[in-house]
Amino acid sequence: MRIGIFGGTFDPPHLGHLILAEQCREDARLDAIWFLVAYRPPHKSGESVTRFEQRCEMTLLATTGQPAFRIETLEKELPPPSYTAETLTALRTRHPEHDFHLILGGDSIVDLPKWYAPTRVVTQAGLVGVARPGFAPWPPEQLAESLRLPPEAVRLQWVNCPLIALASRELRQRVAEGKTIRYLVPRAVEEFIRERGLYRPPVLAE
Repeated sequence: MRIGIFGGTFDPPHLGHLILAEQCREDARLDAIWFLVAYRPPHKSGESVTRFEQRCEMTLLATTGQPAFRIETLEKELPPPSYTAETLTALRTRHPEHDFHLILGGDSIVDLPKWYAPTRVVTQAGLVGVARPGFAPWPPEQLAESLRLPPEAVRLQWVNCPLIALASRELRQRVAEGKTIRYLVPRAVEEFIRERGLYRPPVLAE
């Protein structure tokens, strides 16, 4: 099967994530999308991140109803930090029967040569690029050249996706300010956040 790997902290997962995943599934002809919940992402080592188990539960709530979506919690079992190259190696070891395709925004494609072991990333999985404002889509040859690889070593296809300006950090800020996130996240995720009191500022004792 052709499996799309959509990684992120999903803190919280929102409708932009779901729309992007479904568009990639259809346009890139993927059989399924695995939402890879990051355990300890290296680029957010200095930030406060909601507990892994709660982010997994929210992502499960968000993806319920689409049989082609599932969550993957593998990174919790790997030594931190959560490097994509190491995660792909573990996924391929566990599921050698699948053909993996990593879903990345256009900004991440341009930045990929600066990642940890980027050549291991592109040789272990195809890439599905999602256009982002301000980032011209790189052809596969350009990415291969930046990684000093032969052109045939990079499998990169681009999909057109509705540009939805949603960011998890902005949703966390809205909750902290007592504002609504209705219609920005699935209803079940909204209720989970409310019931668990997530993203609320701590109450200071007088």
